[in-house]
Amino acid sequence: MEIKNLHIIRFCCLLLIIALWGCNSKGYQNLNARYNGYFYADQYLNEVYQAFEERYAYNFDEILRIFPQIDSAIVKSNKEKLDDAFKKSSQTIEWWKASDWVDDSYLIIGKIRYLRAQWQFAIETFQYINQNSNDDPTRQKALIALMRTYMDMGNYDQAEEVAGFLDLEKLEPEVRASYLLTKAFLFQQLDEYGKVKELLTEAQPLINDKTYSLRVNFILGQLAQQAGEYRNAYLYYDNALKGNPPYEVMFHARLNKLIVSGYSNPNNVDEAYKVFDKMLRDGKNKEYMDHIYYTMGLLEQHRNKLSKAVENYRAATRVEQPNNRQQGLAFLRLAEIHYDHLLDFNLASAYYDSAVMKLPKDIERFDEISKRQKVLKDFVTQLNIIEKNDSLLTLAQMNPISLEAYLGRYLDAKEAKERAKERGNNNANSTGLNRTDDSNYQAPDGSNTWYFYNRQAVGQGQLEFQRLWGNRPLENNWRRSLKQTIGLSSAAQTDNDISDDPNKGAPQPDLKSSRETDIDKLMATVPFSEEAQSKVHKEIKDAYFSLGRIYRFGLAQNQKSIITYEKLLERYPQTEHRLDVLYALFTLYEPLDAAKAQHYKQSIIEEFPETLLAKTLINPNYLQEKAARNLALQQEYARAYEAYESGDYILADQRLRAALASFEDVDFLPTVELLAAILKAKTESIVSYEQALKDFIAKYPEEPQSKYAQNLLAAIAPTKNQLFNNLNNAFSEDFQQVHLVAFTFNESVFKADNLKQIVNTFNQQKFESQRLSSSYLNFSPINKTGILFINSFKTKSAAEIYRKLLEEELVKQGLKSDSNFHNFAISRDNFTQLFQNKALEEYLTFHQKFYK
Repeated sequence: MEIKNLHIIRFCCLLLIIALWGCNSKGYQNLNARYNGYFYADQYLNEVYQAFEERYAYNFDEILRIFPQIDSAIVKSNKEKLDDAFKKSSQTIEWWKASDWVDDSYLIIGKIRYLRAQWQFAIETFQYINQNSNDDPTRQKALIALMRTYMDMGNYDQAEEVAGFLDLEKLEPEVRASYLLTKAFLFQQLDEYGKVKELLTEAQPLINDKTYSLRVNFILGQLAQQAGEYRNAYLYYDNALKGNPPYEVMFHARLNKLIVSGYSNPNNVDEAYKVFDKMLRDGKNKEYMDHIYYTMGLLEQHRNKLSKAVENYRAATRVEQPNNRQQGLAFLRLAEIHYDHLLDFNLASAYYDSAVMKLPKDIERFDEISKRQKVLKDFVTQLNIIEKNDSLLTLAQMNPISLEAYLGRYLDAKEAKERAKERGNNNANSTGLNRTDDSNYQAPDGSNTWYFYNRQAVGQGQLEFQRLWGNRPLENNWRRSLKQTIGLSSAAQTDNDISDDPNKGAPQPDLKSSRETDIDKLMATVPFSEEAQSKVHKEIKDAYFSLGRIYRFGLAQNQKSIITYEKLLERYPQTEHRLDVLYALFTLYEPLDAAKAQHYKQSIIEEFPETLLAKTLINPNYLQEKAARNLALQQEYARAYEAYESGDYILADQRLRAALASFEDVDFLPTVELLAAILKAKTESIVSYEQALKDFIAKYPEEPQSKYAQNLLAAIAPTKNQLFNNLNNAFSEDFQQVHLVAFTFNESVFKADNLKQIVNTFNQQKFESQRLSSSYLNFSPINKTGILFINSFKTKSAAEIYRKLLEEELVKQGLKSDSNFHNFAISRDNFTQLFQNKALEEYLTFHQKFYK
């Protein structure tokens, strides 16, 4: 019995060992990993990708996307599925480490991270699989997924680098098809459609998925159609029809087969139109009628039958159930035809407005389309300004009676239009255009209902009025005055009747009719006054200038730009835009007509010689040479400022004067001149310093240094008062100061500029090395006495020597001593005191005592 129990125990242990061995076997782990983990995780992930496919936007008017857009909203709505797939994949990796499905589970985790835009984690996962997996297909799928991750991040170079590794590997057909599609998608995003076509052609026979097979065939058909390979395009569209595709794909494939058939052979056009007519009659195609008309428009446009193309595109915009995108594309085609071929920019603008309103923002070239729409809108605005204001000026020249009759005709037409609109006869609205009125006219109040806005209509109005009413006297409100006269005569009221009126003295109602009120409102918009007409003319000038610019830069119509600019100069020769217009005409004519270009160039040089344009036209190297002058002047300024900082004011003044004499037409001049003005406080007097600042501000009101000069000028008054108080009306005997030499003269006899010329010539001949300068101030307006002074001398003796020689020169030039002419040397403080007390006689006595 004991031996039997022992055998049973041994047998159970053996079964337990066998069971434990079986649990750790490869087959057991693979079975559990695949069906308890990977299967469900993969199924959940595929359901999310299928949701992307169901939301795929088939935009048949552009090359179809190879893959659907990754929609974050779908990712969020499937959060539970993705969380469960992530969990099951993680459990597979953790629980069944020895199974063959670990790599596949890592791949699912990487794809989930990719869908959640966890880019870096996804990249690390795919790279881990590539480095550690022994299963080539799984490792290659990880590299393909790594390509997609880099592409969605915008790292196209790195995506191409990964593709380079895959190009070296041997791929199974299914993996190779996936790789070729992904690589083609990469080049589709780079707009390299030649490579896309090559890759999809190679992938086509390898694709087993029905959805991608028809999509690839359709894309290849689009690419072949775009390349003019109509026979191949026909075959690809035919392939896309196989396998019972969705009706939308089947419909557009049939449409495209018809159009490439018509493209390839004109004889097929009639047959194509029979099919088009049949499709239009088919009730199933009611929602696709705009697509059919649009395709018919494409066919006619390809045949250069623009009128028929326009007719079909317009029909596409008028269907009962339009698709906004398709309607927008039809408007875009109409806009492009009127812009590129018919050169009708006004109508093109209307169609571009409608296209931009209808088209989705994600459409290819939307930014370019929107930009052109804005340019054309600006263009039409300028045209309308010119037409409106020209008409207003014409109306302003009419006599009041003719004008009132004319405005009455306008109101009649307006009311007739409104009645027609109420009856539903306004055909313009059915086109869907933003501007439903094809008329270019506008009302004086700026509304777009002013039908008779041209001179011919004005003339017709005048003739019609004279036919009906004859030559009426020129008076305002002629019709109302006539009514009042008739009313008084027919009433036959006596004075007693009027006096017994119970309403006598009460406020009287406004007897104007609504028609008369409307006429008064319109009349108020007509520019009768000179000021109002001046404003209208300015608007016309600005509009012509803008129109020329738009023709040239917005519409690339150089000839029309020339005509517009020349018309502006013809109507308004002295326009404020003259310089810019002359230069625009010069550059426009330069490649076309050398003689006319030279004419406008010469006009700029003669009329605007001080402008940068003129100087550049005279000397093409002007800017480079001016920059060199600026640099040289800055170096001289630095040397002068160094002397100023060290307290050697006379040397600084001399260097600045030399620089100012040597340089002209330099941007740095205001800075140099400001320092020269500041130095006068050190080398001359506070009076001349004050005058120098005023002169600087007047000369350079717009320069940034002017504000600093104004601050300095404001600070002079308290300083000057303090200085005058310290002088105590007595001339200083401190002769160690900087000196000047001055002489007074009668301004009625001598001109200051002539005297300065005499002194400057004398200085150049006798004292060139000292770089002396002369300045003029009005000393006594009452006596008409001016003072001209020469600076600066470091010592009293130097000033005395110079004064003696200058006096001799002035005598030679005919200036003799009289009651107004006095020649003297003077220190800086005494010069200030002299201007304060005007005590010239006292100073002359002082000068005789202390100066040789």
